[in-house]
Amino acid sequence: MQLSVTPDKTNAIQFPGSHTLYLLFHSFTPVESSRHPLIMISSRLDLSRQRQRCLLISLSLTLLIISWSTVIFPAQTARPIQHVVLPYAKSLLSAINAQEDVSTEDISHIAFHVGTPTFEYARRTIKTRHLLADGERPSLTYLHQALLPDFQLLTKDNLTHISLPKLSTLTLRVPLSPQVDTSIMSFGISTKLPRLKYALPQLNHWLPHSRAQLHVSTPPEQSPSSSHTFQEIESACRTADISLTLHISDLPFAKSYFNLIKTLYEARTPKTKWLVLIDDDTFVPSLPYLVHHLSTHYDAENEVLVAALSDSLAQICELGMLPFGGGGIFLSVPFAASLVQPAVWDACLDIPNDQGDQIVNECLNAHSSIRPSFDYGLQQMDIRGDASGYFESGRRMLTVHHWRTWYDVNVPLASNVSKVCGFECVFQRWAFEDDFVLSNGFSVVEYTKGIEEGGVELEKVEKTWDGEARNFVHHIGPLREPIGKEEKRSARLVEASVLEGMGVRQVYVERVKSGENGERVDGDVDRVVELLWLF
Repeated sequence: MQLSVTPDKTNAIQFPGSHTLYLLFHSFTPVESSRHPLIMISSRLDLSRQRQRCLLISLSLTLLIISWSTVIFPAQTARPIQHVVLPYAKSLLSAINAQEDVSTEDISHIAFHVGTPTFEYARRTIKTRHLLADGERPSLTYLHQALLPDFQLLTKDNLTHISLPKLSTLTLRVPLSPQVDTSIMSFGISTKLPRLKYALPQLNHWLPHSRAQLHVSTPPEQSPSSSHTFQEIESACRTADISLTLHISDLPFAKSYFNLIKTLYEARTPKTKWLVLIDDDTFVPSLPYLVHHLSTHYDAENEVLVAALSDSLAQICELGMLPFGGGGIFLSVPFAASLVQPAVWDACLDIPNDQGDQIVNECLNAHSSIRPSFDYGLQQMDIRGDASGYFESGRRMLTVHHWRTWYDVNVPLASNVSKVCGFECVFQRWAFEDDFVLSNGFSVVEYTKGIEEGGVELEKVEKTWDGEARNFVHHIGPLREPIGKEEKRSARLVEASVLEGMGVRQVYVERVKSGENGERVDGDVDRVVELLWLF
């Protein structure tokens, strides 16, 4: 007898998880050798068939084991992950404000301004929208939103890949400058060439493309470098489109200053309406608004003199109610015409005084019935010490004086933001619901006890400078007492860089010095606020 292998049937075993093992079973039917005498199976063939049967059984067992292990130990990709990961993701997302996102950036430019190993940092991006073109603005605008996200504690030496949570872009409204003809102005300065060169950055803010004249009276310079300095100044003004004329004068400084009245008068054009005496450290935040102010408050067709009065009662008591030149002395052309009459002019030029604005005052008192109109928008700024109260007041300043001598405020740096938001936004002030106040171009202040809760009267001017309040209230009152640094954290402007194609980057820094004598101590942490104003 020999064995014949014939297919019989197929059985299926069903496992949990939709895994099925299909097994092929065969029946073995005995065949009588006598019925097939010619078919003889050798012992070698029998052995081969036995091996085939063993192989079939082994294969079936292997498939059975693989299928069973898949059911008991499912693959990791088949395991649902949502029940494990989602709770953590929800917890993380709930800690992020809906209007925030996270980016990684290089802020290594900040390290230059920081004096402590670690520092607090926050940033906001700002875009502007313009109000009506009259240049008017309130002294303070309240906004019902935060200025800054939470501060991050960063390390000064590791600023190349920083994750920055940031608020959405802030929109601030700023006034457009009034449409005026600035060529009606002609300015005169008496100074030396080195000081004029130093004044160029602030002149570059308000004079370029204005068609206003600038006449500078300077003494003869004997130094070898004077010729080179003159060429530098002339080239810079030509590049900036400033209409500069230099006049060499042998007169003493005070008389050279007074003599500018005649120089400006003789150089006037048919459009000229105002002849203006200023100092080389007189800054004009907005020439268009200054012209608009003069045109709406005074009649230049008449004999008029508009001037600044000193902020300091002590100065007034010593010198009198004179037109102070640093804040600006503005003479209408008809009034200047009355002064340059030969008899009047010669008598005034002979006045023995060593201050130019005092010669102007004595000339008026002796030879004219015109009295000065003192304009409180013109700032003589006879103050010393911390001038932050002025610059954080939000009040319109037509002129600013003494910024590099009696106190230290970098007004050319402050004015850089005007390249984005125009002349009128310089020193504009906003208060936010997170108790921060932005005085644009000067400071970002946090009132730690809150503005309302702390009773901060922002409509009053904080008297931060030296001297008694009663000596200044006549000019810039009402005043309020200064606030201690534990209740007022003030970050001052240290950088205002123009980023090509992007905007202006302002960096404000509070340099923390918590020592008893105002020195650095271990544990001090500086604070940095960065504002990016978009074009």
